[in-house]
Amino acid sequence: MKYFMTIAASDNSGGAGIQQDLKIAEKLEWWGLSAITGITVQNFQKLDHIYPVEPTVLKQQIEKCFDSFPVKAVKIGAICSQENLNTIVSCLHKYKPKIVVADAVFAPTRGKGFLDEEGIRDFREKLLPLVTIIKPNKGELELLCGSEFPDFDSAIEGAKELSCEYGCAIFLSGGHFEGDNVREAIIDNIFITILEKKRHNWKYSHGTGCALTTALACSLHEEITLAEASRQASAFVSDYYNEINQEFFKDTTE
Repeated sequence: MKYFMTIAASDNSGGAGIQQDLKIAEKLEWWGLSAITGITVQNFQKLDHIYPVEPTVLKQQIEKCFDSFPVKAVKIGAICSQENLNTIVSCLHKYKPKIVVADAVFAPTRGKGFLDEEGIRDFREKLLPLVTIIKPNKGELELLCGSEFPDFDSAIEGAKELSCEYGCAIFLSGGHFEGDNVREAIIDNIFITILEKKRHNWKYSHGTGCALTTALACSLHEEITLAEASRQASAFVSDYYNEINQEFFKDTTE
């Protein structure tokens, strides 16, 4: 049995957060473990409320998973409070998991944010040196770098600097940049791999970042290259959301 752990918030709508992570892990034939950073009140359109769990409770969840199971891959999603960020950092120092994928989810597309400016700074300075790869989109990369990136190429340069400074690889998702196709970049220090795929105008896209980072964490365990794992994860998410949209909206398209 392959054990995957998600450290993330609960999404009562079931489309993102730990609920999405566990669904993806099961689909990829992993046993999903979880440590909940917070309880959210949301639907597919907006996040209304965030209730962080107590740091002691989060710590107990993480430690129980690591002490009870041979965890092979870890995904970190929404953290919900600076205190819980420090708890996660402490646990990563203690257990030193080989594969850690972080989703730089500081705020949903619409609604309340998870971390403030100080929390984002600590995310960058304390967490990034401990992760294998982080997945930011355009806005999240700008928050991490403290700079604006008007186009994909300038964002790659910013991601290169971030990767070199903190020693983690970066999966730059390109959906927020203009273009008929979506470009994605995997930056590992000075090495860059560019992926390109068709842009999908899905009616339902809730939780795509959660799905991608979970799939990436599971793929990295297969001892393939970072670029190939990223390619597999990206293709998996496209296929997965194509299927969901066909199922959700089949009555309107038939």
